[in-house]
Amino acid sequence: MKYQFSYNKQVNNTLNTVVKLVAELAEEQLAHITQLTRIGQALSSETDLNKIFDMILDEGISFTKADAATIYRVSDDNKFLEFEIVYNATMKMRQGGSGGPVGWPSVPLFDEEGEPKLNHIVTSVYHTGKALSFDDVYEAEGFDVSGTIATDKRTNYRCKSMLTIPLKDHEETVLGVIQFINAMNGESEIVSFNDEHIAMLTSLASQAAIALSNRNLIDSLENLLMEFMRSIATAIERKSKYSSAHITRVAELTDIIAAKINDCESGPLSEVFFSEVELKELSMAGWMHDIGKIITPEFVMDKSTKLERIIDGIELVKERFDKLITLFKYLKLKLSEEEYKDFTIKTFAREDIEDVTRFLSGERDFLVKLNAGGEFVPDELIERMVALADIDFEYEEQRFFILDEVDRKNFHIRRGTLNPEELEVMRAHVSVTWDMLSELTFPKKYQNVAFYAATHHETLNGKGYPKGLDESQLPIQSRIIAIADIFEALTSADRPYKTPKTLSESLTIMGFMVKDGHLDKDLLDFFLDAGIHLEFARMHMDEQYIDDVDIDAIKSKYRSG
Repeated sequence: MKYQFSYNKQVNNTLNTVVKLVAELAEEQLAHITQLTRIGQALSSETDLNKIFDMILDEGISFTKADAATIYRVSDDNKFLEFEIVYNATMKMRQGGSGGPVGWPSVPLFDEEGEPKLNHIVTSVYHTGKALSFDDVYEAEGFDVSGTIATDKRTNYRCKSMLTIPLKDHEETVLGVIQFINAMNGESEIVSFNDEHIAMLTSLASQAAIALSNRNLIDSLENLLMEFMRSIATAIERKSKYSSAHITRVAELTDIIAAKINDCESGPLSEVFFSEVELKELSMAGWMHDIGKIITPEFVMDKSTKLERIIDGIELVKERFDKLITLFKYLKLKLSEEEYKDFTIKTFAREDIEDVTRFLSGERDFLVKLNAGGEFVPDELIERMVALADIDFEYEEQRFFILDEVDRKNFHIRRGTLNPEELEVMRAHVSVTWDMLSELTFPKKYQNVAFYAATHHETLNGKGYPKGLDESQLPIQSRIIAIADIFEALTSADRPYKTPKTLSESLTIMGFMVKDGHLDKDLLDFFLDAGIHLEFARMHMDEQYIDDVDIDAIKSKYRSG
């Protein structure tokens, strides 16, 4: 649009040109203000630091017409500057930021003697905390720019004007460095960075520092949370003289399964993908899945046999057998043959015992084996135990028996070493896990940690505990921890209440658990097909238990018909 300022054509044209330039400048400044506002809003709402860095770099380039720019971040050990974003318009190159990591080596902040490197521009800015600006970097006195010159020759580029600014937090700690190269004028000629450029870029550097400081603070708090969780897990593991690394191994296996699912490209799980936040949330739940065991008594956690108390009660049982054997040897000498036979029949309620010593020795060995709790106990063995428990009589004012009421109760345990009351105490750890974790105020993005951790003993058929949740109520995260927990328990060789199982035996049991509605069939399919079982076994199982696995045979347990 052209305005009529004067009837003098030359004056009118001049004034219109001025108005146009002012309008263009105002529009340009408005765009910068808008972008700065967006960056300010992003600092409070954007969680992706790379996106904020992208915005800051883009605005700096837009304002100065810089041809190249780099953002560096101080490494966690404070020994290097790591490339976050590298940009060069002439070379048509942009790496880092939202586009993925920069594949360049980090810049050492110290020399071989451990002294600060002050003779290089970017490292000097880090150590001194002061910005540096050069009209021509080749003429920078006191700095070694031989590397820059050599790179320019190799790439046919020319670094000239340069502005390097430290990214400092509110405590004046340098968190990184931002560098701009070759400011341009309207004719695309290289010019120096002027005071206006320096003021704007310093402001942008301040915003970048705020973003970086916020991210560092969040990262440190999350790292502290994870370290705290691992410390609690370690404390719980140390409660038990057995299974000392169970939680660690389950957390590790949980992470492996989730990462493999993210790489899955076919099958039912190919549509499942965990974000970085979801992976961390699941990992936290893996570390916390047994936190409730902090209240589980050691004698329950470590009960290695059915009769174990302060000592293993089987030793007392063996003494009672010895006492009985001694008595019958004495009676064989004292009584007549007929009296001895009648006494034997009355004592054992059976007529087929010809050699009492051999019989009692055999029954003693039977109870020793039964005490171990390694396998499921069928009805006939329970009946055999009850017959021995019924032996209770007095002779010459001495009581002779094999099992007391507590022994009898514990020998009724059909699987494992815990009686019903002890099993309830052990199972209570899941409810305690929920109670403890649900009381914590996790960040919103980690709000499911308590649920995932407390549902690893639930089953798809609704017969698990503590709440009896079913398939419709159990997300994939809960199912992953369940698979990890069971596989680790089955393959572990340090459980006192069971004999170690081979890899194929463990997976066969898991196949039947899928058939019975305990575990997710698609998840076990993936666990087998992705080779996770073998990867984990090679990491943690003794070689003698890693045997050949017939995957099709295992799947047939739950996919037949």
